Amino acid sequence: MAKTRIAVLFGGATKDHKVSLMSAYCLLKGLSPDRYDVTPIGITRAGRWLYFPGDYEEVRDGTWEMSGDCCSAIISPDPLHAGIITIMADGTTAFKRVDAVISALHGKYGECGRIQGLLKLSKLPYVECNPETAAYCMDKAMTHLILSSVGIDVPKYALLERSEMHLIDSRIAEIERELKYPVYVSASSCSSSIGANIAKNAEELKRAAKLAFSHHHTVIVEEELGGRTIECVVMGSSYDVEVSALGEVVKHTLDNPAASYTAEFITNPELDYTQRRGIEQTAKRAFLCLNFKGCAKMSFRLSENRVMLRRIATIPGYTPESVLPILMSESGYTYSETVDKLVSLAMDIDA
Repeated sequence: MAKTRIAVLFGGATKDHKVSLMSAYCLLKGLSPDRYDVTPIGITRAGRWLYFPGDYEEVRDGTWEMSGDCCSAIISPDPLHAGIITIMADGTTAFKRVDAVISALHGKYGECGRIQGLLKLSKLPYVECNPETAAYCMDKAMTHLILSSVGIDVPKYALLERSEMHLIDSRIAEIERELKYPVYVSASSCSSSIGANIAKNAEELKRAAKLAFSHHHTVIVEEELGGRTIECVVMGSSYDVEVSALGEVVKHTLDNPAASYTAEFITNPELDYTQRRGIEQTAKRAFLCLNFKGCAKMSFRLSENRVMLRRIATIPGYTPESVLPILMSESGYTYSETVDKLVSLAMDIDA
């Protein structure tokens, strides 16, 4: 039986570069050599695309791009090529055909729809959502707007624009009339952890906004509610949606004043039927509403009778410590079976 030819994209010119390398390393090691013929394509911090045929350990330690075996590589937008064009130092080119693409490109350039759009143009099946879905989910304000329009509970929020910096004090006063402290401040279209801060007063909000503006021209200020953080993975397409086992991020208070808490991720948290059902149904509704195909990681805030969808990630991490493999394992899938399922979804094969 012929092997399925898979291209794996990793790296990227973003602050998530190192995270992407770890995801890609685990993914590359998890793709069975008996089933897949793998073509690793790395993107350097400077934005260069390179075909890397070397040892996967060099991806893990970040030395891959210094390999003498690397050569320039591009995804051809011409469907006739059906894959990768490699370009040698002497200018000669070669085609490497692929059947599907898996992206481990975390961050705004990998999850914002640009790579997905290129793959759509190329008519290459890929393990991820549609370009427009990726764009909606990367922009937190857009995600909240779409989900709230269909009755899904999302955080209350307000927006600040970089062009309003000369009005920052009056804009903060307006936000204070809408939201109570503490508030969560982050760049609207960026990874959740980059440039994000909790603000407890106007001065902290101003500082947090200035930091977030260094990453994007729009800042989103959200209510920071208490309650439990519940996460799940959703897989499928418009005709078949599967919600994984649930997990919870549990925070433990520390005595060390330099670190207020540590967190651990536990599976199958104690929830009553109504809470569990509410999360699962909301996850499916959001998946369908945003026209997902493939996989999404969803993060909920559970407080009393409120089930609030806070974040959606279109490219979950692939490390063993990531939510995707942990919750899929609880749902009965090995790491290899999880990857197989993703590839099958990308190629429209019944998983």
